[in-house]
Amino acid sequence: MYYSMPSRRKKQRPEKLPLKVKLTPDADFSFIEVAQEIYPFLILFPNLAMPDELTGNVTEGERGAKVKTLWIRAASFRDGIMPHLEKLARHLGVAYIEPQAHFIAPPFFRLLAKIAHAFAVAEMGVGAFQPFLLPIILREETTNSVQFIGGVQDTEPAGEGLHELALLPHQGPSKDVVAVRIRLLALLETPTYFIAVGQRAR
Repeated sequence: MYYSMPSRRKKQRPEKLPLKVKLTPDADFSFIEVAQEIYPFLILFPNLAMPDELTGNVTEGERGAKVKTLWIRAASFRDGIMPHLEKLARHLGVAYIEPQAHFIAPPFFRLLAKIAHAFAVAEMGVGAFQPFLLPIILREETTNSVQFIGGVQDTEPAGEGLHELALLPHQGPSKDVVAVRIRLLALLETPTYFIAVGQRAR
């Protein structure tokens, strides 16, 4: 909503959102409705290790769409998040604002899989690779996500555009794995993800 990105349900976006506040310094937290134009959005992305398909490693234990740590930032408010919160608190007549955000891993992993698969097909053509990601995309089967979906732990410099997409055709120990680099909201120094899309057709 903050960046007005495309959505099939754009017309269904709410005009107001619940904001957690203290009405007075000694009050308990409660929720008030705030117009989405001034809502203090937080952005959450998972921090991921590189996928096993690109490293040759075998992850022990949990292999599904689980996340240990999150990258958290405020949306790109012109004056920064704290000045924005102070101004918003004065505007709303409240003592304190606690921004909130929620992250659910399996749908995000499926989003990355869909973007990567579609981009690889668009760049290489149908039949150019044997796809890895169809169970995740079609059946929402994310129990083996670490095999194909991951990223880099280090923060890269902010990008110039809103998003970054690139095809990396020769990856993995066999050099036959087609991979896609994805960085969403790159201008905010967000994490970079690498998705093993499929095995190159011989």
